[in-house]
Amino acid sequence: MRSRVAAAWQWGPPLCALLLLVAVYASGSNRALFLFLNHFSAYSGDAVWARLTAMGDTAVILALLLPWWRKRPDLVWAALLAAVLATLWTHGLKHLADVPRPPAVLEPGSFHVIGPAHRAGSFPSGHSTAIFTLLGVVVLTSAAGWQRWPLLAFAILVAISRSVVGVHWPIDLLGGMLGGWLSALGGVWLARRWPWEQRPFVRWLCAAIPALAAVMLLFGYKTGYAEAALLQQGVGAACLALWGLGWVFQRQSSKG
Repeated sequence: MRSRVAAAWQWGPPLCALLLLVAVYASGSNRALFLFLNHFSAYSGDAVWARLTAMGDTAVILALLLPWWRKRPDLVWAALLAAVLATLWTHGLKHLADVPRPPAVLEPGSFHVIGPAHRAGSFPSGHSTAIFTLLGVVVLTSAAGWQRWPLLAFAILVAISRSVVGVHWPIDLLGGMLGGWLSALGGVWLARRWPWEQRPFVRWLCAAIPALAAVMLLFGYKTGYAEAALLQQGVGAACLALWGLGWVFQRQSSKG
């Protein structure tokens, strides 16, 4: 039974994303669905979605790995390997597909933009890819049972926020979900094939990259969403604080 559940979580999310992508494309509902999602901010305000979309930024995703560094270096190593695959997926397809974003296609008054109105490189969504890469690694290596569902719901909201802020089509979100999860599968597989997380250089790298991202967030890293600036600083500060506390507790336990 457990093996079936594990297999369902391995392949279920990317399969669902692929099927939905094909369905949206084949039905020609991409634009209509975008306009439906884009109007969500009318009910909640812009700040909610600006903060949600900031949680898919690469610097935020990397910073969130920092508190795991001491307790789960294998998770951080898998996530960094997955990040390389996710970067290849995102930037490779953006150049190949060369899909214009909604601000380059739709009339300005027909939809709402929050933050910068990007116009090129629509497919796939980098934010959706990033959040689903992190989600995939956590689910495949750590989360169990009920914990998976709220994490999945949060990642879906972050992905949807890219249409709400007006810069990605629904197909872009689904492409990001698909690529992010596949990148996570690849990263976890590579980490098990190359279990190098305890090697000095790799261990240093697994700390340095997330720490640098957290410092960037703390000292005013710009994502283009002013409403999310305080949240980003809070994420950076919290990740650095948890990392520092882990260091202190480890030293105390080793002395004891």
